[in-house]
Amino acid sequence: MANGKLKLVGRKNIQGHDTDIEVDIGVEKEKDFEVVTKPVPEPTLYKGKTIVWFNAFGVRVKSNGKDADITYTVTLKKLPAGKTLYALYNNVPNELKVDDAGNGNIKFTLNVGDPPVGMG
Repeated sequence: MANGKLKLVGRKNIQGHDTDIEVDIGVEKEKDFEVVTKPVPEPTLYKGKTIVWFNAFGVRVKSNGKDADITYTVTLKKLPAGKTLYALYNNVPNELKVDDAGNGNIKFTLNVGDPPVGMG
């Protein structure tokens, strides 16, 4: 991880969308926490939509490997028109509020230690 940021390669061929993400925990947290890739879950049917999970990661405490609920920012390419971004936590898909990050990217801030992300 460099400067508190880690780029994670997502599932390929998800509706022609670039599924790579960059997780930024902040350089000041890098000595105590790390970002790791996790298995991507199968699609989830939720409120009549199929959510296709395309990336999964965890933020964990380096000293003990436990999930860490610290604030971080995730940047990714804008979703295709009509798609909504979700994170899976508390066993439920949660719609994410995103902000424009420029250059065709969006970003969101979260503090959940183990969230797959996907679109529906």
